[in-house]
Amino acid sequence: MIIKSALLKVTVITVVTLSGISSLIATTKPAPPPRPNIVLMLADDLGYGDVGCYGATRIKTPNIDRLCAQGVRFTDAHTPAAVCQPTRYGILSGRCYWRSEFAGDAYYFHEGEILLPKVLKDAGYNTAAFGKWHLGWGTNKLATAEFWNGELSPGPLTTGFDSYFGMPHSHSQPPYVFVENTRVVKLDPADPITLTPKRSQNWKYTHDFGGSAGAKAAHEACDMNNLDLILARKVDEFIARQGKDKPFFAYFPFYAPHVPLLPNDRFRGSSKAGELGDFIQQMDEAVGLILKSLEQHGFAENTLVVFTSDNGGCYIQESIDLGHRSMGRLLGLKGDAWEGGHRVAFMARWPKRIPAGVDCDKLLSLTDLFATFVAAAWIPLPRNAAPDSINQLPMLEHPQATPAIRAEMVYSGRGAGLRSGEWVYYPVPGPQGLFGLSFYMKQLGYRNSDYDDKGELRPDAQPAQLYNVATDLEQTTNVYGKYPEIAAQMDARLKEILKQKKSR
Repeated sequence: MIIKSALLKVTVITVVTLSGISSLIATTKPAPPPRPNIVLMLADDLGYGDVGCYGATRIKTPNIDRLCAQGVRFTDAHTPAAVCQPTRYGILSGRCYWRSEFAGDAYYFHEGEILLPKVLKDAGYNTAAFGKWHLGWGTNKLATAEFWNGELSPGPLTTGFDSYFGMPHSHSQPPYVFVENTRVVKLDPADPITLTPKRSQNWKYTHDFGGSAGAKAAHEACDMNNLDLILARKVDEFIARQGKDKPFFAYFPFYAPHVPLLPNDRFRGSSKAGELGDFIQQMDEAVGLILKSLEQHGFAENTLVVFTSDNGGCYIQESIDLGHRSMGRLLGLKGDAWEGGHRVAFMARWPKRIPAGVDCDKLLSLTDLFATFVAAAWIPLPRNAAPDSINQLPMLEHPQATPAIRAEMVYSGRGAGLRSGEWVYYPVPGPQGLFGLSFYMKQLGYRNSDYDDKGELRPDAQPAQLYNVATDLEQTTNVYGKYPEIAAQMDARLKEILKQKKSR
């Protein structure tokens, strides 16, 4: 009895003491750390092998390489689609594009969607977008000259950005002018923009998608050979205006290295990979300007910087002839469901939270940026938001110790494929892409068991494709016939996922 009483007494004292400590902690709980600034830089058509830290030897990218060395480099990061609009939609909405619909030239998002810029803005962030928007303007599927001469809405500001400055589409699409917020820069009502048929004007204002004419001052204000450098300076001005009392989100989708390749005279001939390399090196300088701005204005330590691409690259004959391989070891290119279409360079730096000089080989999708950014900003993910986004912040902070967070994702070219663990499945033969194969497979020496030496599909090619990308990253050998049970399971899962599509 004495022993029991003593034990009881000790137990009671312990509980009271812990309760008192808990009460003290509750009343003196430290405030969460300051929310980070966020800078997202998105290259356009940058191949997996187009920068130094991913193996390029004929293109020099010291600023991108420095960013890579100061943070974590992902080697298994993927875009949700192998072309740009669906990827950009996925980043800002946290949704795969097959849940929605293409909108032509019209504003890409629909009423009720919860968008990343708006979530950050509502939480107190200053938000700004610069560069290639390419997610639609207005409500008509085909934007007219009349539209470009007026108020440009809906557009970037509708998504939650406080400000926008850039060209409205790719620099291969009219109109070839800068837009600031909701108006064309330096547009003179007495000299309106007109749209013209394909290749009907001076090369500077025309490309495969058509041309724009008139609006002399507006066109002259948009220096096509210096787009990314001009915009990097705009980002610098935005950063310089920020205070320490309120975080900011800067979204900068570059124009390089999408065609037309337009390096300025200073960079022309600077690489050993032709105009493609020159244009990438010019983009690298723009990256350096932004990193320098963060340092000069005291924001580098508490800013999460991400650099990546919207999809894989394109093969340019000049760079091939000079010995450059834009996709490195990967089979495929922009538009393909094969790895070269969507496996991209991805690096993240945040000195306060992310280790420097570390590689991560875990699966990541660019749709994951939504959930990851809001988690980094201490913002609860809104209900029904970002259904295809997974918080990868633990992976950024502990890239080697954290088990894989994402187990699967859908890859898209013109068709779709499923990644599950180390397996990739495609329900049909071929890359399901936008471009032919023979012109680069033969030249570059890439091999696939379903294709002959000329890059033509064999008559006896298997009806679907299965690859283990852990052991066959180059996708040389289709093992669909060897593992029919795995293929059947993945086919059923892919169909199940794609049934989740929801139209506008």
